[in-house]
Amino acid sequence: MAAFFAGRKEPLAMHYRVNAGYIPLTHWLHDPAQGGGRLVGEACHFVDFLTFLAGAPPVRVTAQALPDGGRYRGDNFVLTFTFPDGSLGTVTYLANGDKAFPKERVEAFSGGRVAVLDDFRSLEMVAEGRRKMLRSRLRQDKGHRAEWVAFAEAVRSGGEPPIPYAHLWGVHQALYAALEALASGQPQAIPPRERKA
Repeated sequence: MAAFFAGRKEPLAMHYRVNAGYIPLTHWLHDPAQGGGRLVGEACHFVDFLTFLAGAPPVRVTAQALPDGGRYRGDNFVLTFTFPDGSLGTVTYLANGDKAFPKERVEAFSGGRVAVLDDFRSLEMVAEGRRKMLRSRLRQDKGHRAEWVAFAEAVRSGGEPPIPYAHLWGVHQALYAALEALASGQPQAIPPRERKA
């Protein structure tokens, strides 16, 4: 998907929808010390994906959540991130759906191109009126194996990490800014932080 948008000349519009499903309020993921809550403990992966596509960490976030009604603990939220080049990325994270429905869908638009990643089983790319579809015949491929291989190679060779530290740090700053945006109801700037040598 990133290669499809390589060399783009305009910002991306990205949407990452997650049908996470309900978990009980007593679940460890809701424990602030152990799981950090679903926004910090799970949404980090989706913000990381958008950061990878945009090529830089976000600089601003707005956030809204559905009322909990005593059944959820901040599990239904929409985060919209602005990236340095003007790209926009939205994470719609929902616990109020049915787990039988596919969990993840990513859509991205830029420069007359559209890409849709459907539950990490198919990737549809459309440009200049032509459609290309890639499907996984076996199982979902979320890139876990490739991630471990890239990490091991970086450690073995002493090279740069596969994910830049600025991106790792930026994603976490973005998540804590999103928590603040939810609490305050106001957009939050995400301050840049350079890695010190």
